[in-house]
Amino acid sequence: MKHLYSILGYGLLVCSLFASTSSWGQCEADFDFGEALWGASPDASIGEQFDTAYVDTPYMDVFHVLVPTDASAIDPAFDLPLDSVVLVSTTLVDTISLATLDLEEVGLSVVCNNLGTSPDPCTFISGEQYCASLEGTPALAGVYQMTLNVQAYVTVFGIAVAQPYQFTGYILDIVGDDTNGVSVASEVNQIELYPNPTDGIFNVGNLTESGVVVVRDMAGRIMDQRMISPGGTMTIDSYGWTSGIYFVKVETTSYHYTSRLVVKH
Repeated sequence: MKHLYSILGYGLLVCSLFASTSSWGQCEADFDFGEALWGASPDASIGEQFDTAYVDTPYMDVFHVLVPTDASAIDPAFDLPLDSVVLVSTTLVDTISLATLDLEEVGLSVVCNNLGTSPDPCTFISGEQYCASLEGTPALAGVYQMTLNVQAYVTVFGIAVAQPYQFTGYILDIVGDDTNGVSVASEVNQIELYPNPTDGIFNVGNLTESGVVVVRDMAGRIMDQRMISPGGTMTIDSYGWTSGIYFVKVETTSYHYTSRLVVKH
């Protein structure tokens, strides 16, 4: 199989987006994927998330990926040999302002380890497990939707052709105080969201202050919005929504809180 050593120009672009060295040292590609042909950890599709980060506190968490040899293991529509996967960028969307940020703006970066299989450390060759660490010292509190953007290179008549792919559904929670002095609430200590996943009715509990609850889909469209009656539990009906990932935001005068909701019909 043709490896993508020839795309050095593209590799230089990737290296400008992701660090290749780190004071933490390289992560270890040692996650147990069992008998799976491909996989990612943490896997947002089953509710896994990156660890909570704290402003001015050094942070590190690791993303593991097992790259299959055939693209159909990821998407049945692409029944083609897979050459490699290139991690090209990480997108953050503030769940309150909906502003898009780079990792560097919140004090973090991604450091790739491809075991030396390609000159670009963020190029992962098919058939192996690799890792990338999310690390740094967070400088900007917030709750962010995080997407890992990759290019998957499938082999068509001996030529590697790029296909975009995204690891989506991640919530990166950086706890601290925002610039307006409003606390960014931790999921552990604040709002209750249950059942999650849900197949219809779900509840937002522990609503102690006046404010607003807004539910958005992955595209940012508002699915439900209502005012909070302090001291109660809010019940919301998701019937008619498409199965997938949604974001429940609670905003009061003293704190903001966002959590991920999985709807399965």
